[in-house]
Amino acid sequence: MAETRTFQVSMSPHFGSPHSTRRVMFDVVIALLPALLGAVWLFGLRGALLPVVVGVAAAVAAEFVCLRLMKRDTSAALDGSAIVTGILLAYNLPPGVPWWLPVLGSAFAIVVGKQVFGGLGSNLVNPALLGRAFLMASFPVLMTAGWSAPFEWRNAAAGFETHGMPASVVSEMPVADAVTGATPLRAWKDSFGMESHDGQAVREGLTDPGTLMNLLTGRRGGCLGETSIILLLLGALYLFVRKVLDWRIPFSYLGSVALFGWILGGPGFFDGSAVFSVLSGGVILGGFFMATDMVTTPVTHAGRLVFGLGAGLLTVVIRRWGGYPEGCSYSILLMNLATPLIDRFTKPRMFGEVRKHA
Repeated sequence: MAETRTFQVSMSPHFGSPHSTRRVMFDVVIALLPALLGAVWLFGLRGALLPVVVGVAAAVAAEFVCLRLMKRDTSAALDGSAIVTGILLAYNLPPGVPWWLPVLGSAFAIVVGKQVFGGLGSNLVNPALLGRAFLMASFPVLMTAGWSAPFEWRNAAAGFETHGMPASVVSEMPVADAVTGATPLRAWKDSFGMESHDGQAVREGLTDPGTLMNLLTGRRGGCLGETSIILLLLGALYLFVRKVLDWRIPFSYLGSVALFGWILGGPGFFDGSAVFSVLSGGVILGGFFMATDMVTTPVTHAGRLVFGLGAGLLTVVIRRWGGYPEGCSYSILLMNLATPLIDRFTKPRMFGEVRKHA
């Protein structure tokens, strides 16, 4: 008797793709590695590598436990999606946070942000951003205070002038374990409450070419994964070459942040800085690595442009009038929730559809 083979056939149209979930996720992991190397260089193993390692371990462990409890294939815990969530969650934390903070945030992201909704492909919002929002609400002091400065600033910040001194003398000088200060976005926001000339001087300093170059290279305070923009762009270029990224969301998001940052980002209308708005905070990290999550963003081309435009506007509005100086994470989360509505109103006409006339 001949063997009977059953085929499951879905409705047309049929599209083939060389991309698998595992390939896409590990491409993202590779793209995020340059920023990790930069963070380790700037903040050290304890400040940068430890949060990433424990965050990834907690995300994979939480995914494995959930799949085991739900009697699903536990090999899915190693498909790369949990690893990406753990890395992105850690990248959204200040350098040097207690080790348990990325563990708690990653576990929450996987359990509540992903598995509660049915796992990969069913979640409503980006799990890493939901984990960050949870940590912000639960531990606001740890998440917003005590930003560590890069290593190279510490001797100067501790009051030592090492120029021209013998290496043997410099090596014996005490070095601060950490030096803290305001992030560029916090300094920009605080300038609005200063006297007019003082606030203007602060904003001019923040938009000085030297300061903007520091924003590009990562020589400033901020979340450990968002500081070195050059390395983030290098990772994004890799994703474009691998055809993992679609240009619509990143470029519409960055463009709208620049536009509305110029219009609304200053003390008055058309008094902000488009370049500073894009280079500061987590705009580059969010625009290329979080707003582009395939599950929680629109599937239509027009919808992706609307998504990026809306997220950019919300980012600037939260930065200008919100309680926190940064609005990247919350803007993307809010647009994630609007994704089904955006898809509904931007879906293209079906081929052969006849319009009804009143």
